[in-house]
Amino acid sequence: MNLLRPFSALSALLLAGSCVSAPSQDALRDALFANGRPAEATAYGDFLVARFAAMTNDPETAAEYYAAAIDTAPEKSGIAERAVFSALLAGDYESAVELARRASEVGSTATLVRLTLGVDALERGKENEAAKYLDETEYGPFNRVIARGLSAWRIADGGGADAAETYLRGGLTGDANLDSSTLYMMGLLQMADKHDAAALATFDTLWDSGARLAVGVHAHAQLLVAAGNKARAVDILQAFHDEIGQNAALDSLRGDILAGTRIRPERLSTREGAALAIYVPAAALMMQTDDDLSGVYFVLALALDPDLHVARSLWGQSLDNAGRRQEAIAILSRIPDSSEFYATARGQMAWALRREERNQESLAIAADALAHSPNRGLKIQLADLYRSLDRNGDAERLLTEIIDDDAKAGRQDWRIVYARGSTREQTGRWPDAETDLKTALALQPGNASILNYLGYAYIDRGLNYEAALDMIRRAVELEPQSGYIVDSLGWAHYRMGRYGLAARFLERAVELSPGEALLNDHLGDAYWQIGRKIEARFQWQRVLKLDPSSAARVRIEAKMQSGPDIAVLTIAEPDETPALAVARQP
Repeated sequence: MNLLRPFSALSALLLAGSCVSAPSQDALRDALFANGRPAEATAYGDFLVARFAAMTNDPETAAEYYAAAIDTAPEKSGIAERAVFSALLAGDYESAVELARRASEVGSTATLVRLTLGVDALERGKENEAAKYLDETEYGPFNRVIARGLSAWRIADGGGADAAETYLRGGLTGDANLDSSTLYMMGLLQMADKHDAAALATFDTLWDSGARLAVGVHAHAQLLVAAGNKARAVDILQAFHDEIGQNAALDSLRGDILAGTRIRPERLSTREGAALAIYVPAAALMMQTDDDLSGVYFVLALALDPDLHVARSLWGQSLDNAGRRQEAIAILSRIPDSSEFYATARGQMAWALRREERNQESLAIAADALAHSPNRGLKIQLADLYRSLDRNGDAERLLTEIIDDDAKAGRQDWRIVYARGSTREQTGRWPDAETDLKTALALQPGNASILNYLGYAYIDRGLNYEAALDMIRRAVELEPQSGYIVDSLGWAHYRMGRYGLAARFLERAVELSPGEALLNDHLGDAYWQIGRKIEARFQWQRVLKLDPSSAARVRIEAKMQSGPDIAVLTIAEPDETPALAVARQP
């Protein structure tokens, strides 16, 4: 075959044409598309735009272009499914429902299409219509749990709680871990139908199994109070706080019980219960991922119960996790100040703004929330913000308030004491810092972060070398894959003049955390001391490529000329995440 022939023929044609006049670009385009742009080209163009939008975290545009491609694409159902997903991801429930209907019309039976149509039917009070979309046997494991919960509330609405309970029992496996979501739905259904004794037995079983779901614990505590057992209600609420952490609704309920406020068990409507059937698995999914996938389900839950503010709070967090911070702020701002989750949402907004480096707005939001609701959780949030901005005096003041309030309540939280100790250490108040760090260690003797921090602080100051080395060794045993903790062990040997041994541990630390400037800096110092000066300069050059602070850059550039000053050590800057108990960070 002569591959040049087509080209030659085209060349001849163009050359011939040039003897007269060259056609314009518009004329060529009109000639090529005289019969219109091919439908496939339009569809593929829309599809590619949609795909690019989806890949660049723009679900709203993705939904728009997927929707445009449905009518012209050769393979309609797959694109329709993507359109539904993108619309939900963008928080546009109404568009998602319309797209799900179109997807169903072109033959799609995709999970999210059917789930969206089922929710839409329930929202409109069409339980029989919902039934055809919520057959749990047609779903995979995760969505099967959701479909089962939705179906249970649909059945309860028509046939009562007994029928719904029979349906749910048919799906139990006998494994408490696998059955916990189903049992929580059963307890809430029993409670909604005023079968309080049965509901209390269900929640007792769940609590004894170790299951800890906030909405279930809330219902459990209410039933205990109604049964005259206030002490146990307070105990399980406190246990949840100690084991899992703060929850605005549970903390509020505990305060009401202690204040003697009359507590009435809440009876969920069909739509409220169905919303929880989606929210509960979605919340578990969010805790296992760092993206915004769970937001799809929070949107569906909120369509059924717009007042489910805990879902809005977690939706905002999932958006923040995915880097969609402007959207996160917008969603969180819709939680009213009358909600138990208002303070939590304002704290989340403050951190989203902080990550956007809108620092003054961040502090203003947190301070306003604290003035509105001066609770412990918000004080912790604001203290963390101050620490991340090097306003350690303000952070210490808030942490001290929390510690004093805890003392009045007869408790000590090692995390708060540790946070104040590290804050004081970074501002040069060593005696006070040492007291706090030792107190935190006494409260939590097997905590690798505290062992590492206190040991490192001693090494840094030339104090208690052997005791400090023992602390850091114990920390390494507890967390052998932590680059920072292994670095501390290497640096302890370095400061004791054991340079060869130090280099071995510091090499391992850099293997574990290769992108951390401080660890590479320490390894360079060790190499220099054992005569490997070319490798030392290589490590310091690597530090310069890791975008160090201006002060660190000046120090590194000086070391490349004359070597390290072993009496100098840069103390870690505080971490910018809202976590009080952290290992030494760069």
